[in-house]
Amino acid sequence: MKKIELLLVVFLIFLGIYYRLIPHSPNFSPLIAITVFSGFILSRKTNLLVSLFLPLAILFSTDLIIGLHKTIPFVYGGFLLSVILSFAYSHTFLKNKLEFKGSIIHSNISGFINNVVFYVISNFGVCLMGSLYSKDLNGLLECYVAAIPFFKNSVLATILFTTIIFGIYNLIVQWQDKKYRDYEKV
Repeated sequence: MKKIELLLVVFLIFLGIYYRLIPHSPNFSPLIAITVFSGFILSRKTNLLVSLFLPLAILFSTDLIIGLHKTIPFVYGGFLLSVILSFAYSHTFLKNKLEFKGSIIHSNISGFINNVVFYVISNFGVCLMGSLYSKDLNGLLECYVAAIPFFKNSVLATILFTTIIFGIYNLIVQWQDKKYRDYEKV
């Protein structure tokens, strides 16, 4: 991993931590976008295990401050699955470098899929581990319906942050490619 990409990863860690600690609209955070970046980019620059570490570092460090909760296995599992799904998506649909550089659309599609999966997993955990809903199909359906506004916020945040993060990354790659081509001319 190049120095500039390492700085981007450090920036994403701080961005994720910042958004988890400041007051914000519920579920309006860059975390799904960060997992998409981890699966698409970081897994190619390092490996899948390192890319799984990024969201876990953000979640664990902030949960130590915010407080631990009963749904941690579902939340952490949902975010880890998001990295894996993004990794699989990028390796399935983005075969060559040219497609990969224009991956903002693909990363947003992956982000939407990840939001749906995270919504299903995390709200199942809320229903199962919490006391707000009955532990039957009706309780689960009530939980899913009550979580729709959170899902909407998460999708909007993912579209915004994925576009920004991948836009910045693509600018960095273009800048590095130009710098390399200019260096070769000398």
